[in-house]
Formats: sequence, structure tokens, C-alpha cells
Amino acid sequence: MGSTPRPPRHGHQRSNATKEIKMATSYNTPYGTLSFPQLFQPRARAEGAEAVYSASIIFNPAQQKTPQYKALQDACIAVAKEKFGERLDLKSVRMPFRDAGEKEYEGYEAGHVYINPWSKNKPGIVNAQRQDVHLPAEVWAGQLVRFNVTPFAWLNSGKKGVSFGLNHVQLVKTDTPRIDGRASAEKSFDDGLVDESAADLF
Repeated sequence: MGSTPRPPRHGHQRSNATKEIKMATSYNTPYGTLSFPQLFQPRARAEGAEAVYSASIIFNPAQQKTPQYKALQDACIAVAKEKFGERLDLKSVRMPFRDAGEKEYEGYEAGHVYINPWSKNKPGIVNAQRQDVHLPAEVWAGQLVRFNVTPFAWLNSGKKGVSFGLNHVQLVKTDTPRIDGRASAEKSFDDGLVDESAADLF
């Protein structure tokens, strides 16, 4: 006669639940230059694809030497090995760090690296004082920023890779040159035709 299965003990049940709700770790990037921000309205990354929020951040050589950048690299390797196994050949994995020198966009230079995190959910946006930013006009390419991101591994049509999920964006410095092709108002009217010391022209 077979034995009756014993119900799991409550303590053991809680332990399993804890393992199932393991939270993904998020990371703050080093300072970098904001590019192609799509942070207020989602946009499809390819024809027929689901619309997502996204932005790129460009790191110069000095920013690539920071502990924060190294932490991003290590985290990508860790999530790849967690998904595909410890014996994984990392050369077979498409990592999220891209050579900016291969692009002809303004602000993309040789020796610079960029990442392009994205999310189905709208990311939080704050300024240097950690106050919420609500207006799209206050966010543009060229600003000094930090991202909060979460790396995740994926498998698509036999190809292995790691990408970053975009959680939040912090605008650190907003008086940097724009790299979206749009001149600032200050530069547009810097033609010498107005006496800057005049209090009243008319």
C-alpha cells in the first residue's frame, strides 16, 4: 500500500517562495551623455515591434574606467552565465556595449561606448536634486545623465545576448551642448545685432 504524500512544512514552503521571487539587481551607470531620449512617449524599435521607452547613454574613455562601468560589465557576464551556464563562451554572447565610433551621429566619437536600455514601462526621470521631471522640453540629447538599469540575458532565434532594462534617468547637468542638431536660443541670437547692455531698446 503506497504511503500518503506529506504536505510541505510551512517553513519549507516559505523558503521556496523566497527563491521564486528573487529580485533582479539594478545598477547606476557612470555619468554619460544622453542621446536619442524617448522617455515620455513609447516608440517601436523596429517595424511591427511593440512600442517601448528608450534612450542611449554615451560613455567617454574616462567614464569607462569608473567602478560603476566595471560593475555594469561584471553584471552582464553574471546574468549571461546564470542563464546559459558557467561554461559559456562569452564570445558567443552579444553584449549591450556598442562602439560609438561606428556611428555617424553627433556626439558619437571613436573610443566612446554607448548602451541603449529600454522598458515597456515609463521610466522615472529626476533632476540633480532628485525632483521629478515632467516636461519633455526639459530633456534633450547632450545632457549629462545617469541611468538606473537592470541587465537581463535573452535568447532569440538561437542568438544569445544581454540587454539593459531602463528603470530611471537622472539629469545631472543641463547646460551642456545639445547633440540633437537643434541650436540653443542663446546661440541662435548670438549675431551681435543686439546691444546686450541696453536696458530698453525701444
